[in-house]
Amino acid sequence: MTTAVAVPADQHGSGIGTMLAIQLRTGWKPIAIWVGSIIGLYLVTIAAIDAAYPDAATLESYGAAMDGNAAVAAINGTPYGADNLGGVTANEFGFMAAIMLPVMATHLITRATRTQEASGLLELVRSRCVARWAPTVGAVITTLAALAVSALGIFLSAAAYDIDTGDAALYALSLFGLGAVWVGIAALVAQLVRIPGKVYAISLTVLGVSYATRAIGDVNENGWKWLSPLAWQQETRPFDTEPRWWPLLLAAGTATILITVGVVQSARRDLGSGLLNTRAGPERAAAHTQSVVGLAFRDHRASIAAWTAGAIAVAVIFGALSDAVADAVASNPAFAELDGGADGYLALTITMLVLMATGFAVQGLAKLRSAELDGNLEPTLARAVSRHTWLGSHLAVVTAGYLVVTLASALAFGLTVGDLGDDGNQTGEILTSGIAYVPAITVVAAVSVACFGWMPRWQGIAWLVLGYETFIAFVGPTLDVDEWVLRLSPMYSVGFVPADDPSTTGIAVLVVVALVVTAFGFVGFRRRDIPHH
Repeated sequence: MTTAVAVPADQHGSGIGTMLAIQLRTGWKPIAIWVGSIIGLYLVTIAAIDAAYPDAATLESYGAAMDGNAAVAAINGTPYGADNLGGVTANEFGFMAAIMLPVMATHLITRATRTQEASGLLELVRSRCVARWAPTVGAVITTLAALAVSALGIFLSAAAYDIDTGDAALYALSLFGLGAVWVGIAALVAQLVRIPGKVYAISLTVLGVSYATRAIGDVNENGWKWLSPLAWQQETRPFDTEPRWWPLLLAAGTATILITVGVVQSARRDLGSGLLNTRAGPERAAAHTQSVVGLAFRDHRASIAAWTAGAIAVAVIFGALSDAVADAVASNPAFAELDGGADGYLALTITMLVLMATGFAVQGLAKLRSAELDGNLEPTLARAVSRHTWLGSHLAVVTAGYLVVTLASALAFGLTVGDLGDDGNQTGEILTSGIAYVPAITVVAAVSVACFGWMPRWQGIAWLVLGYETFIAFVGPTLDVDEWVLRLSPMYSVGFVPADDPSTTGIAVLVVVALVVTAFGFVGFRRRDIPHH
């Protein structure tokens, strides 16, 4: 059902003003959440680093531990200037920035273009003398504005801690440039494919490839990293002794080209179509789609395959880099003391793989809301299908999916990591660690189910939980906060495995919480109206 939005006629202009008004009216909440989350996470990170490393001596000790650290280079990027507050914060914030900014850009662009086109809103808007390219231009403007506000907030946060304003400005601009590149990627991909989910899939695939090439280039110190926009951001080296502005030109030029091509193509294609031909479906439905579970599997199989392939690729790359990590551990004792050495590298990599599995769970369950808004849920429930059967089938398939993502990537990592650490081959230990984190993934999935059951408009809270987990996983050890604040992260309650033994108490509590919250969601879904706007 199309959302009712008043659309004024525009007989003379292009409709840019109309589109900006509509997009801000319908999308200000996700914009505010994204901007607030990014600025807030950076502010908390710099505050934590300032408390953990309060003087020049401690900052220099951090820099010494990071020097030549292959594990850190693979995960966060080369730690340029990691002997001052700005550089240390940039290093600790690096992984989150590399993920959040591209995902933010993809989400906001897709939501304002393909999602609104699929819902029928853009058909209504285009009937009021709005140019074909106006929705894409409006989406680009609002997303770039959100990135600019985020960059400004980071700049002001850094300046508040007496970081040199020139260095802080360069850092903020480099983050803006990174986000702008993905604005262009999403804007172009949104013209190529018709389905919103495919825009996310392609954009995240490009992000995964970019992350891998950056990691390979940083660890091996070769030119591979220059193929990645993530490396362009870090190679500005804002807090190093010789900061560089020219990598900003790479981001600016690439973003400009991609955005221009995307806007031009949006003016040429037909509404509801994509530049890439969509494969025709079969004449008859497959036998497995005659059941509710089969239909749920059909809805999620592409996502399961994509997330599994991406997680396996990350696992293989980080497994292949293990020899460089082993050399770093042997040559730099400070690394072993600061980050747990080889076991710390294993734990950090497993953490990334589990976060990817959690990301699949949240995205997969978000399709429940899409099915409701698109009008597909009502005809399904009109048959002899109960609400609990429908929801349970999707939850079962998503659960099987994140188990596949977790175990397949953990196995791939175990088979490629070789001899790292004191126990030789780590395959069994890595698989056990992945299994230990499954209850943590289930809790996040349960939060998504509970929100869908009671407050479907707020199902995005599950993404905030995932963001909190990511923040605690990478910055939590430096936070001077009470233990209960850290334990709000389901993954923290399991422990930093395999560097630490998994907490059996924490796992048991997570299992109980997951069951209770999931049941709560089923009760809400049974009672509320459908559709719920």
